[in-house]
Amino acid sequence: MTSLGWTLGGVAAVLAVGVVLFTVIGSPFGASSSSTTTSVMPTTTAAAVTTTTDVNQGPLPTDRVAYVTSTGLVLSGTGAEPPIQVATDAARGPTGLGAIAVAPTGDLIAYLRTDGALVVVPSTGGAAVVLAADAVLADIGEHILLAWDPTGAQIAYIAVGTADMAEPRATTPKPLSAGQGVYRVPMPEGVLGNVVKVVDRTGAAVMRIGDPSTRSMVGLASSKSDDLMLLESVIPGTDNPYTLAAATSGSDALTPTFLSADEPTFSSDGSFIIAVGPDKSGKEMIRIATDSLTRTTLVSADQICAPSVSPDSTRIVYGAGPNCSKLMLISARGGAPVEITPPAQPGKASYRSGELSWTADGRFIAFADCRSTDGPVTCGGPVTFLDPDRLVVVPGTIATTVATVTRPLLGDLRLTVVLAGPIDYVGTFPVDAESEGELVEVDGSTSNLNLDLVNGDQELSLDLQVAQGSQFVTGQMTVIDPSKGINRSFTVLGTASVIGLRVASVSGIWISTDDLPFVSGKFRIGLRRG
Repeated sequence: MTSLGWTLGGVAAVLAVGVVLFTVIGSPFGASSSSTTTSVMPTTTAAAVTTTTDVNQGPLPTDRVAYVTSTGLVLSGTGAEPPIQVATDAARGPTGLGAIAVAPTGDLIAYLRTDGALVVVPSTGGAAVVLAADAVLADIGEHILLAWDPTGAQIAYIAVGTADMAEPRATTPKPLSAGQGVYRVPMPEGVLGNVVKVVDRTGAAVMRIGDPSTRSMVGLASSKSDDLMLLESVIPGTDNPYTLAAATSGSDALTPTFLSADEPTFSSDGSFIIAVGPDKSGKEMIRIATDSLTRTTLVSADQICAPSVSPDSTRIVYGAGPNCSKLMLISARGGAPVEITPPAQPGKASYRSGELSWTADGRFIAFADCRSTDGPVTCGGPVTFLDPDRLVVVPGTIATTVATVTRPLLGDLRLTVVLAGPIDYVGTFPVDAESEGELVEVDGSTSNLNLDLVNGDQELSLDLQVAQGSQFVTGQMTVIDPSKGINRSFTVLGTASVIGLRVASVSGIWISTDDLPFVSGKFRIGLRRG
């Protein structure tokens, strides 16, 4: 198990929210102080809500939304409109929360059933299909237990580990990787944990990830733009966490990271990851660039819970304060957070439980009503759709859990080359689908990357060898760019930053023998979308 302190990064940009007054449309929180707002009960029809919204000159929530109720019903609807029942017997955790996810295509809803089945049902109603019967129910409401891939073709979930999945243990353990804070811990004998499984829409097995005798999976986060997952795990039979591990559906291999983090979540464009880690004052939220793995601290607070990135990847909503009773909004680049907590009602609200999600158009934040009145936190009451810009609350149906449809914000894949030293150069090259496969697929041992990219009159040729175990890179790089007066080949030596099986960036030193004396400098090659 590895543990590493967080790297403090710069904080930039100030988030501006130009409205300071909450408008409550039929809010379960009570009437607004605005004299122009008409209060409507949560059971009001969509037509009446639209009339109220017309008064406020603002839009309503749209697109597919799924719910779990306190009695285990699975509901499906559009925006805040009254939903229909599509399934029953959804499993719920201690707070009443269920495990449910809407496919990016919007046509299927996946949920965990009380008998441990992973089930999908058409979002417009129809026959339910059991995809698997070994789902873990113990951590519902504590971690994300199922997630669709960006295309909606397959879904990952936390599954029960069995003895036949355990790998034989070596008599001589592998040497520890270098680095401060890396240490060995004893592993339990005869204790099995959980694994991650990936299945397609028919239930056909795609991949199993993990050894349940050495690492028990408890939660997962899936990229919205790439085949990439971050997995939360513990030592089997304990609550002792590992650092986050990365994986893909194309391999059973795990790539441990140095991130001692909770609640990881991806941006819609795949360019960064948000996670919550320890800080001297309590917690900190960090942004991790997926092309370089550089980390920036966005905000520190006594408590930070359930961060969620907006569909355009520009803002992050999260819970903060005692028991995460405040709802906060911050720019994805950092800056001063803004409180957007809805008006209070009886009991103490908590945004620690449940998942904060955004509607697909990015106009509304959706969340269940989770609060403690005379005991532990429970979730129920009308679901809230909150417009963080107008500070307008639109109530939804009564449910314990809400899930919105999430779609990838796909930009073009680009590779950027930066040379520094006696030769300075920056160039960006578009990557086509065929070349993308070369860059993101790494074998279990050593991989050769042979790539030729063209961008107008610019040309880049890479002939590199990447050893996954050590991430050591050697090879040749040729850059031709007449506009910048460069036509030269370089010998490169460096290391690759690997996320799962993705080569996200390569950095190191270059050496040019075209002239005498030889010259050298530093280089960096980064892969990202957008």
